[in-house]
Amino acid sequence: RGKGMNKFLKRLREPSTYAGLAALVIGAGEIGKIREAPEVAETVSGVGQAIASGMDPITAGIVGIGGLLSMFLGEKGDK
Repeated sequence: RGKGMNKFLKRLREPSTYAGLAALVIGAGEIGKIREAPEVAETVSGVGQAIASGMDPITAGIVGIGGLLSMFLGEKGDK
């Protein structure tokens, strides 16, 4: 791996990366009037906390994506 990739992967393990991303989601949600933005930001923050506490980043990402999908996809039969 290159030096830049190692630095990128190291940043992905820092909670501040996810706090900043969550703040960005909140800001974009306010600008775009997206109701779900606070929940998305909370999910992003939760993924960051999981990674910071030692969870594998790929596993944390998959769990985060699952959480986001559950927010945006409706229940079967719910129309």
